Parts: sequence; C-alpha cells; structure tokens
Amino acid sequence: MAQKSGWMWVSMGLLCVVIVSAYLAAFYYTENARYQQLYSETLNELRKYESYMFVNILIDYGNGTKEWHNNTLVSVGADLLNATRIVAEVEYDIGQYGAFVTHINGVGGDPGTFWIYNMWNSTGSSWDMGPVASDAYILKEGETFNWVYQSF
Repeated sequence: MAQKSGWMWVSMGLLCVVIVSAYLAAFYYTENARYQQLYSETLNELRKYESYMFVNILIDYGNGTKEWHNNTLVSVGADLLNATRIVAEVEYDIGQYGAFVTHINGVGGDPGTFWIYNMWNSTGSSWDMGPVASDAYILKEGETFNWVYQSF
C-alpha cells in the first residue's frame, strides 16, 4: 500500500510539472506573437513617414562565412557605405574615385585581396558589379547588395 501511495505522489508531481510547463509554453508563445505584432506595426508606422526604407546586405568573407542582414532599415537618400556601416564595422580610405573599403568586421588587408560590392540584378538573376564607389551609390527601396572579400 505504501508503494502505491509513493507512485501517486510522483504522478501528482509530474502532473503539476506538465501543467506548469504547458502554461509557460502558452504564455511565451502569446508574448512572442504580441511582440512580433508590435514590431510589424512599428515598421509600418515608420514607412508612413517615407523617410526610411529597407535594403538587404550580404557580407561574404571569402572563407565560406556569409552574413545576411535582411531588411536593414536606412534613411531615404542613404548611400551603400553608410548602410554597410549600420550592420558592420567598416574601415575605408577616401581616394580619387570615392571610398575604398579596406576592412569589414576586422577582415581585410591581405595582399592582392579586396572588398568589392555587387548588386543583385533580379531581371538577369545575377550579381552585377557596382557602378560607382559605395559612398556614391544612393540606395533604392528593397535593393540587395553583396560585399565579397576576394583576390584578383
């Protein structure tokens, strides 16, 4: 009889753990949904003022490591260099033709290896080399860019 009583208490304890776990899971699920909704509403509110837009930036370190920064919020009229500085630590030199990126997040400076940016061409489904220096390229809503550390 004592053994049955012991199992009953263990069962009751496990039942309490299951109930508390279910409550916590439901609570965190609803909190997550609420915060996602608030985030979405805030982004939509920012778009109403038409002073902000979103761009996508991929940083390819050339060693297999790639970082996507999708929906990066930038002000209208921002250039690619400043957008990149929002998502990464960027070092650059200013030369005759504009900014020349030397390091992104501490990567750079190897002989014969440079940071080059490309733009996604959705009609051709390909990456096209940027037409001007990154500080001279004014961003448009929804564009996608790829910084690649590569040797020539």
